[in-house]
Amino acid sequence: MILNSVTKQLLAIVDEEKGGENALDGFEFQISSAIYLIFNELKDKKDFALIYEKIEDFIIVSDKIHLYQAKSVSNNITPKLLYKPSRITKNDSTGLSIIEKMYINYNKVKKEIGESKVECHLLVCETNEFSKKLSKDLKDIKNLKLLCFQELSEGVKQEIINATVFDNYEWARIYAARLIPKSRHEEVTRIFIEDTINEIFGDNKINSTALYNALTYEIRRIRKNKSELTNTFLTQEIHKYTSLENDVSFSDCAHLLNDKDRRSIQISLMFSEINSFLQITNHPLLKDYQKISEYFNLKSMDDLYEIFDKIKNNDYFKDICIRLNDHEIKVLILLFVVKEIV
Repeated sequence: MILNSVTKQLLAIVDEEKGGENALDGFEFQISSAIYLIFNELKDKKDFALIYEKIEDFIIVSDKIHLYQAKSVSNNITPKLLYKPSRITKNDSTGLSIIEKMYINYNKVKKEIGESKVECHLLVCETNEFSKKLSKDLKDIKNLKLLCFQELSEGVKQEIINATVFDNYEWARIYAARLIPKSRHEEVTRIFIEDTINEIFGDNKINSTALYNALTYEIRRIRKNKSELTNTFLTQEIHKYTSLENDVSFSDCAHLLNDKDRRSIQISLMFSEINSFLQITNHPLLKDYQKISEYFNLKSMDDLYEIFDKIKNNDYFKDICIRLNDHEIKVLILLFVVKEIV
């Protein structure tokens, strides 16, 4: 299967359901799930492409086309949860159930890309369990991480058919997975990132926070542009963030601040976050940093507060002063000063 050809075909399919404008911002579990799963593909040494919020919540194309629908549900996974009609919203007036939406999208992709093997997956929080009502024949079903719907009892399959618009389903192509805990989705994903990189590339000091932020930013970009994130891009990003071992820390440069700012919790917390954003190509904060670094010559400055005062009183930096608060501006200046010194 040629990835470029398949991803182009998928991106060309017309979406019938409109995603919410704030879906990405409001559903961080979905983003972490996507990042977790592309690292799982990398771990298996597969070429892949990630497509975000096109047809499904996201799609991963590798040796198969995996359609993923991530659901933040509070209850355990029961037959009724799968076939219960959804709430009518402005962006979704269909009222279709979870399994109906999954299967409609599955059939849409199969129709357009018939020669490829397609599977659809329901992703839920790790703390949600599979109910015994799904299959009485599966031992310890509540502790399973992955459930193929082929394993559902015949009675449950018929119950789903009776409650939905389809006369049958390709049960062997439908899965549900308990992936990561919603309450700790970012932490667990970053740990998995670190473990995967160490397994593939050997022991490394990886800035997983910076890499996670960079991938989140890239996912926002491909969502907006309807493009894809590939294993080539991911590998490049990994090498970029494994090279941060000798990067500057807040403790290395806090002495450049006055007593009040040195004790500031906000500045301390922002330091590593903003530093990680400076590694992301085309990030707005990187452009702000470049604007500051191109304008000022440290040889003519006494301290960073002289730079801060000039920024606050110069129309050239008016856009920065509007978008950023004083703490953020001071962190940018601090990073500029210490990187120039180093």
